[in-house]
Order: sequence, then C-alpha cells, then structure tokens
Amino acid sequence: RPIEIFSSPTDYCKPCPPSAECSDNTALATIGVPAGYWRASPSSAVLTACRDLGGDRAGEARCAGNERGAKQASRRLEEAGSDEYCAPGFTGPECQLCAAENHYLVDGDECKECAPRDAAAGRIA
Repeated sequence: RPIEIFSSPTDYCKPCPPSAECSDNTALATIGVPAGYWRASPSSAVLTACRDLGGDRAGEARCAGNERGAKQASRRLEEAGSDEYCAPGFTGPECQLCAAENHYLVDGDECKECAPRDAAAGRIA
C-alpha cells in the first residue's frame, strides 16, 4: 500500500546492489546488470562477476548483462531467467556453458564442437 511506503520507506526501498545500474523507479526485476556480470534470476539482488576462465576479458564477452534499459528487456528477463544475461551461444551460471548441444567452452569465450565419439577412441593392440 502506498501509505506504508511513505511511512516506512526503508522497508520497501533498498540500496542499489554493488555493480548494478539503478535509475529512478528501478525495481528488483529491472536492475541493470552491466556486461561482465550475471545474476541467477530477476528476483536476485546479487550480481556475480563473470570470471575470465583463461581468455582476456572472456567473462565480459560471455556475460552480456542487460543494460538495454527498455521495459521490454525486463519483461524478457522475467520469462527467460538468468540466460538473458548471457551473450548468444552461452548459458548457465556465469554463462560458462555452451548453448549448442555437443559443444564445450574454450579459452573462456568460445564454444567448439566436441570430436565425434569414434574419433576419440584409439586402437589397442
């Protein structure tokens, strides 16, 4: 109820989480997540810095954030969950997984196709 917000604003209004982008009237679901950061869901106030995992600025390449700022983007976030913070081709926590089936992460920011199973098997004499 609006009257309660004005009488106890600290119960309803919280400080912007570290590293997040919060303009006026930002709700938890619409927090701006900068490139290089990821969060588990639109209901989480915790932003996680994406580790580089071997590549130079690879975390920033995988974790695209959501700084589009449009309300449409926040609507997509609520529907898509944490993968919306990932660059195309990446998924999962800190966008460390390749979205394409049968692919693996290389140098922290590239997905490569796994070798066929029979190519990995050697001949034992």
